[in-house]
Amino acid sequence: MTLTSSSLPSEIADRLRGVELPEPLGFGRLMAPVMSLAYYRDGAWETPRLTGLDPLQLAPHTQALHYGQAIFEGMKAYRNLGDSPADGPSLLFRPYEHARRFNRSAARLGMPELDEQVFVRALEELVAVLEPLVPGQQGQSLYLRPTMFGATADLSVVPSTEFCFLVLATPSDAFFTAPISAWIERHYSRAGAGGTGCVKAAGNYAASFAAAAPLRENGFQQLLWLDAVEHTYLEEFTAMNVFVRRGETLLTPPLSDTILAGITRDSLLRLGPSFGLRMEERQIDVHELTDAIQAGEDVEVFGCGTGAVVAPVELIGDETGLRLPLPAQSTALELRKRLLDIQHGITPAPEGWQWPVGALPDGPQA
Repeated sequence: MTLTSSSLPSEIADRLRGVELPEPLGFGRLMAPVMSLAYYRDGAWETPRLTGLDPLQLAPHTQALHYGQAIFEGMKAYRNLGDSPADGPSLLFRPYEHARRFNRSAARLGMPELDEQVFVRALEELVAVLEPLVPGQQGQSLYLRPTMFGATADLSVVPSTEFCFLVLATPSDAFFTAPISAWIERHYSRAGAGGTGCVKAAGNYAASFAAAAPLRENGFQQLLWLDAVEHTYLEEFTAMNVFVRRGETLLTPPLSDTILAGITRDSLLRLGPSFGLRMEERQIDVHELTDAIQAGEDVEVFGCGTGAVVAPVELIGDETGLRLPLPAQSTALELRKRLLDIQHGITPAPEGWQWPVGALPDGPQA
């Protein structure tokens, strides 16, 4: 698919001309050649503008490079595959919830908030320009990465006074289309009480890299983190919330300082009752889980997040030699299909979840 446009500014049109979707898409193989960019200076945000995907000029003593004052969001634009393409060729999924979470992250790291409407309009403008890069198969998407970082060139250990906001885009295949394996991390901790585990701070992810070595060594794919105090209770996967189904009950750990308020997590909590499931937010002891699997109970485990949507787990292991296969994850797959059908406009979405590009409202959303 080749991008062409005669209505764009010449600089942007030149960037887009001749760009083609790779095959397979993968993730991050092709970065869209256009991004949205704005700076915060003298106590106010500029209006985000479209610009080419060029290197940013940063001083070596830019504060974000030294003190990690950086946040991001992960979200997607989906091709509208429903019966009403007139509603818009592409759909943003719950963009205002992402805007609010972005601002919660900003507040936690001492950064200025960005008006929700400005945030969403920047997304919409970028997706509208990149429309031909929104892939057309169910599960595929144009992945969007809103980011903010402290841009002041100063080694003082104080918050920045200047900030950069940008939105990147990359056409993406569906993640984890096959069941995954999960490694219980029993030593390192992802986050502690009072820390930044409940927001999308960049450093949260860097802190997981060293702990990921056993994944490669033992052929596993995802870390399953336990709480930082007792190393007993399930918290999250590295980049996904965790759910456990026992019989007709769907369990997930309650939100806290150490658990991200996942938008996909919230979506599944709202959709679960329509599958006849009882939703329960409570601590889940890792031994409760492993004992139930070993006893042959009706148990499913899956992760969920913007990237993965829903990722069934087929094997759980750890450093002690524990290897617990799980049965087919039928509920997880049903939830995944329902959510993707909503995201692609195939089935009706709950109010406020689905926003056609070009038809977003003018004011903040409840």
